[in-house]
Amino acid sequence: MKKTRPLQLGAMAGAAALAILAGWWLVDGLPPADAPETVVATSAATSAISAVPETTPPMGDARPGPDAMLTPSLILSFESALAEAQATGKAAFMAMAPSLLAKRLPAELVARAMGLLERYIDMQEAMQALPPPDAGDPASLRKTIEARAEVRRRYFAPEEIEGLFGDEIRQDTLMADKMALARNSNLTPEEREAAAKRSEEALLTPEQREQRRAFTAQVDVQRQTDAMNARGASAQERFAERSAAYGYEAARQLAALDQENQDWNNRLDQYAAAPAEQQEQLRESLFNERERLRLAGALALRGSRITPSGQPGQAPSPSGAGQTPGRSPS
Repeated sequence: MKKTRPLQLGAMAGAAALAILAGWWLVDGLPPADAPETVVATSAATSAISAVPETTPPMGDARPGPDAMLTPSLILSFESALAEAQATGKAAFMAMAPSLLAKRLPAELVARAMGLLERYIDMQEAMQALPPPDAGDPASLRKTIEARAEVRRRYFAPEEIEGLFGDEIRQDTLMADKMALARNSNLTPEEREAAAKRSEEALLTPEQREQRRAFTAQVDVQRQTDAMNARGASAQERFAERSAAYGYEAARQLAALDQENQDWNNRLDQYAAAPAEQQEQLRESLFNERERLRLAGALALRGSRITPSGQPGQAPSPSGAGQTPGRSPS
């Protein structure tokens, strides 16, 4: 029988109420106030323009503030332990927790972490009882943010809240600010942009602003690539547009990724079109070991993607983040 996690907690379960709005704080630019609601799904963006830096310091790294233990990394350690345990309830998990935390934290921190962990589990259970915000409604999102803040105050001291959850709180607040600006028809685009910049500077650290900038560059590259794919742009057109937007070297790297994408999809085409009795041989000859592990998923995902012409689309690469759709793993 499959076990459930304690109290049905999944990874970062406390953030589930805001998950439908994830990404607002990262993305540059704001849609007009009368823009229709859309859900934007970005595939793994290319790293040819910039790489997203890691902003969460590992446990034990120096961090501004009075208590180096109280960082978002501790929450990640808790979630990792919860995921590994697969326990059926809080009592069962807490019995396992000391050994699980000992694998993730210095020995001298485990006893204190146990107290924080128990309160964290209780807090997450209380969070699950909160209603989610209404999609696209900044007032509803602010109400949810305040309700979550009230729950945190029941379980943690102010300095604990700042250290463990401060970054998350500021990012949620920035989401609400940006949503309100996007729907304010009294502002010009320039005024919205200036107000959004002020919110970022007030709420985000320099590292988070850099993360946002890098993520935005990746999203912009993917959007441009999707637009060129849709109109069937030639290699020369792609190179010219990318050079103008990002410079010669980035355009050269993106052109190389285009070629790798094409090669990957050509091999998928050959494999998918072959008779069943030939596919095993092609599986060995066309794909390396890593690719073979992900082949079934790539084909299934390709079949679910429909092009504007109504035909199955190309499958994104199964190799992970930092690569354009279709790129095969090396």
